[in-house]
Amino acid sequence: MSQSPLLLALLLSARALAIDFGVPAHPLDVVLGRPTDHSVTVSVVAYQAGDGYVEYGPASGGTTVTTATRPFPVETGVEFVLDGLLQNAPYTYRVFWRSGTDGTYAPTAAKTFRTARPADVDFTFTIQADAHLDSNTSMPLYARTLANALADAPDFHVDLGDTFMTDKYGATYTDARPQYYAERYYFSLLCGSAPLFFIMGNHDGEIGYAADGTADSISAWSAKLRLGLFPNPLPDAFYSGNPTPEPAVGLLQNWFAFTWGDVLIVALDPFWPTRQSGNGTDNWNWTLGTEQYEWLRRTLEGSRAKLKLVFVHHLVGGFGKDRRGGVEAAHLWEWGGANADGTSGFAAYRPGWAEPLHALFVRTGVAAVFHGHDHLFAKQDKDGIVYQEVPQPGYPKLDQTGSAASYGYVTGTILGSSGHLRVRVASGKATVDYVRALLPADETATRKNGDVVYSYVLTGRSTQDAPAATWLLPSSARVPGEGGATWTTDLAVANTGSADASLTLKFLGHDADGTGGDEKSFSLAAGKSVTWGDVLGSVFGRATGWGAILLASSSPSLAVAGQTYTPHPGGGTFGQSVPAFASADLVKAGTPRAIVGVREDGAFRTNLILANATASSLDVDVSLVSEGGAALASKRYSLPPLGMTQVTRLVRDLGVSADIAGARALLSTPSAGGSFAAYASVIDATTNDPRTLLPR
Repeated sequence: MSQSPLLLALLLSARALAIDFGVPAHPLDVVLGRPTDHSVTVSVVAYQAGDGYVEYGPASGGTTVTTATRPFPVETGVEFVLDGLLQNAPYTYRVFWRSGTDGTYAPTAAKTFRTARPADVDFTFTIQADAHLDSNTSMPLYARTLANALADAPDFHVDLGDTFMTDKYGATYTDARPQYYAERYYFSLLCGSAPLFFIMGNHDGEIGYAADGTADSISAWSAKLRLGLFPNPLPDAFYSGNPTPEPAVGLLQNWFAFTWGDVLIVALDPFWPTRQSGNGTDNWNWTLGTEQYEWLRRTLEGSRAKLKLVFVHHLVGGFGKDRRGGVEAAHLWEWGGANADGTSGFAAYRPGWAEPLHALFVRTGVAAVFHGHDHLFAKQDKDGIVYQEVPQPGYPKLDQTGSAASYGYVTGTILGSSGHLRVRVASGKATVDYVRALLPADETATRKNGDVVYSYVLTGRSTQDAPAATWLLPSSARVPGEGGATWTTDLAVANTGSADASLTLKFLGHDADGTGGDEKSFSLAAGKSVTWGDVLGSVFGRATGWGAILLASSSPSLAVAGQTYTPHPGGGTFGQSVPAFASADLVKAGTPRAIVGVREDGAFRTNLILANATASSLDVDVSLVSEGGAALASKRYSLPPLGMTQVTRLVRDLGVSADIAGARALLSTPSAGGSFAAYASVIDATTNDPRTLLPR
């Protein structure tokens, strides 16, 4: 069967740049993406039309699972989601494929991947930047870098962009298509085992100010091709990220965050949000945009990971029209808040934003910023944060650092390319190694491929002004209810410690992302108490509303409780007291709890309240068990970051139509690192008097 036109183009060159990509003939390639604690996505591209399936199972042996057979159209990414996997477990898989629609299926070589690690488990990942695949790239050297990275057995691999070089093709940017497929081949050498995370570069064709809402712009065309070939994180229970579809594209998968072991990984994109071109001297046009900035702030503030690492192609601003530099440029523009002359411009150019990016990173304990763009290895430090410029993986001119000065690098350890970074995480620290790549002809007795030419250790930084403790009140109200009730909530706080306490109340609302909720700060003297009557009205100025409240304090010695009540038609009030949940009270991943006494009949109904205690999306599994021990029903509820929801008439919502009494609700979360508060209200149908049931 003849080869596809695309594969022939790969074998020859990208004519616009006249580059031989050095890709051999091959029937298909496989790249992994979107790994979670329970799944991974297998992306297959075939260069001959046919079909195939994936077989997978535990690496230790045992029962294998076979996916459904899927068509393999030529040059089209086909994604298989392998789900139902165990956390922190190695799995082996093979792709079975054939050309056409008959004949025997041939398997690829078996490869192994691993699902997400929990906290306190060691792991390794790798990083590259600026592959380029241009006239300054040695394809054999690039392949050797990827082989070196594969030998590190990483859990995943991060690419910092300038990978497809789409804008270098000029007006004929669609001629860049072969380069995307060439990168598919090269990434498959490593990322068939180590899932790929792609971070946008300035030359990858996806820039906000070039988008016009149609599919024909360079931005939309580049995004659609990338998304079809390289699965990147989508917002879900494991990943947070960009939730806003782009016209003519859909979800961009361009900025995201997740926790793996003891590390928070944060990937940024300053390209799509930049909707105005600049003049080359004033770089205030370059931006993360308000949505990404607020998400970043919430993510960093909400994470309790021991190491927080930020990944971006280049600083948001930088020196000159090409936005160069590391710590020497970190004081400028959106990144540092200063104008070119050193005067402050942040308040004027970013009204309503809390602080520049570098200050945010310092305050929230970011340990390192990994960036590319400048084609060097440069390890620098500023205010306790490591700024790490990542070397190129295929630049053949060894040890050249002449561009450092012109790009603004003055301080730190500066070395030439090529190679990759290996990051080994253990005991809450990370060892960063620069692993040099050399072709055989360049090796000597004292200079070998795979040598570690520089190494250092990252340690976690303390978060400035981090609260000593937090409490989550799952519900509060200022709303009408059933039967003519009007519900309001009083919040009582006592400082039982010997030191004065600062505290912040944050109203999280309901059925929405609560991380951007209103905040009010107070102080409370040692030994004193305070009660905010009708807290939503008196503190937050809400005419109506309901939802959870998060209380954060400088003191762990607080007692916190809420009372929600309504006037009784005969006089007085009735209601219920609900304690605020400290960390030890939460339902956490791996530690399910039960609420007993669930009832649903003509006399009583049961509502369930769930409140996410984390800044990431969370799934909650609820199973109903009868008094006699029979499983009645189960359902999964999804909560946004710091989100709260009420499940009204829980038994009916679970699909049980019979009357029941004495049942129990089993609560758990499959979300890695997840935790949530929960309680149930059993409500008298005649009086509307609620009774509180807490998880045990």
